[in-house]
Amino acid sequence: MQTVKKIAFIFVVAGLSIALILGALFIARGDDRPEPAEEAATTLKVWGSVPAEAGPARVMEEFNKAFQKENLRAEYEFYPNNESGNAQLDSTILAGGEVDVYFTYTTRELEKRAMSNMAVNLAPFIERSHMDLKKAFGAPVFSYFINGKPYSIPTKLDQYGITLNKDAFDKAGIPIPKQWTFDEFRAVAKKLSHGEGRNRTYGMFFCTQEDISYIITYFASRSLGGDPLYKSGGKETNFDSPVLRDAIGMVYTMMNVDHSAPTHEESVEQKLTQESMFLTGKCAMTIGPWIIRSVKDLSTYPHSFTTAFAPYPVSRYGTRVYEQGGLGDHLSICPTSMHSEAAWKFIRWYAESGILSMVPGGRIPAYTGFDRKTIMDSLMKNADDLLDKESAEGILVIPRKNFAIPSLTTRLSQISGVLNTHMERIFTGAEPVEDGLSAAKREGDAWLKGAAS
Repeated sequence: MQTVKKIAFIFVVAGLSIALILGALFIARGDDRPEPAEEAATTLKVWGSVPAEAGPARVMEEFNKAFQKENLRAEYEFYPNNESGNAQLDSTILAGGEVDVYFTYTTRELEKRAMSNMAVNLAPFIERSHMDLKKAFGAPVFSYFINGKPYSIPTKLDQYGITLNKDAFDKAGIPIPKQWTFDEFRAVAKKLSHGEGRNRTYGMFFCTQEDISYIITYFASRSLGGDPLYKSGGKETNFDSPVLRDAIGMVYTMMNVDHSAPTHEESVEQKLTQESMFLTGKCAMTIGPWIIRSVKDLSTYPHSFTTAFAPYPVSRYGTRVYEQGGLGDHLSICPTSMHSEAAWKFIRWYAESGILSMVPGGRIPAYTGFDRKTIMDSLMKNADDLLDKESAEGILVIPRKNFAIPSLTTRLSQISGVLNTHMERIFTGAEPVEDGLSAAKREGDAWLKGAAS
C-alpha cells in the first residue's frame, strides 16, 4: 500500500514539475511571440466625376463607417466627365488598373463600356440579392439594359429644367412658367435683358461653350423623344425636323438678333460658365440645375436672390409628347476587380442609402424607397432663402412619366459631331439655319448609309 502511495506521489510531483516547466517556457516566450496579424481591409477604388468635396468624400466616410466590422472600405478617384476624362477611365479599366466600381453619366458611354467588356453583367448579383429592379427604380430602369442585360444600376433621377432668378422674375412681374413655348420663352428672355456692354444683363445663358448639344437634349427631346437625331428606325437622320429647326433657330435669334443671350463666340472666348453668369446676376436664366451645389456655396459665389426652376419650353403647344429626364449616375463593376462581391455591396448601399449625402448638391435619388420629405429636407437644408421649394420639388424631385430616353446609338458620335459642327457655324453666322441643317443632313445620312452597308 505504501508503495502504491509513493508511486502516485511521484507521478503527481512529476506532473506538477512538467506543468511548471511548460508554464515557465510559455511565459518566457510570451513577450517574444508576435500577435496574430490583423486581416487586411478590402479597399474598393470608386471612380466618379463629382468633385470629392461636393459629396463623394462624405459618402466614402459613411460607407467605411457602415462596413467597418466587415473590414471593407472605399476610396474615391475623381475623373472629369469629358472626352479626356472618360478616355482616362477607359484606358485604366482596359489596362487592368485600380478600378472596382465606377460611375457612367451618359447612355452612349454606358453602351460602349458594356459592349467593350468594361462592365460586368449584374444579373447574377441582382438575382442573388432578390432585388426587384422595377420596384426599386421604376419601369425606366429596363431602358438602360444593353442587349437585354443590366450592366449598371442607375442611382440618380435625371430631371432638369430652366434654372432662373426668381427675384428677377418677380421684379418684372413674370410668374414662374408651368409650361411655355419657344416664342414665350424668347419673349421672357427679351423682357429680362437690359443694359449695355459690360453692364449688360442677359435674359438667358445657353452655355454652348460647355456643350453645344444641350440645345437638342433639352429643347427638342420633349417633342422628339430620346433619339431626336434619328428618324424612326434609325436609318436616317432627323435633321430636317421642324422642331430641330425651331430650336436651333430660336437660339440663333436670341444670341444674334435679340441679344438676350451671350453669343456663342462670347461664351467660348470669355470662357463663360453658369456660375460666372447666373450667380453673379449677369443672366436671369440658365440651362440646367446641376449648379445647385454652387448656388449653396455662398463663400465662393455670394448672392442673395432665390433660384427657382421651370420646365424646358416646347416648339408649340401640343407638341409635347415626352418628358425630359431619365435615370443617371450609373454604377458598374469593373471586370478586372478582385472584389466583385464587395463592389456589389457598395453599389446597393449607395443606391439605397449613401446617395442621400449627395442630395444637398442636387443629385436626386432614383431609388423609390426614399420618401419625398426626406429628399426635400436634404435638398433644402440651409437653403430656404436660396432655393424656391415649390418649383424645386415640381421640376427636380417629383418623378415624371414617359421619359425621353435614348435607345439608338448607330454612328451617334459621328452624326452628333456633324450636327454640332453645323450648329456652331449657324450660331456664329457662317451658315443660315436652313443651309446648315441641310448640309448636316446630307453628311449625317452618309454616315448612317455607310453603317448599313
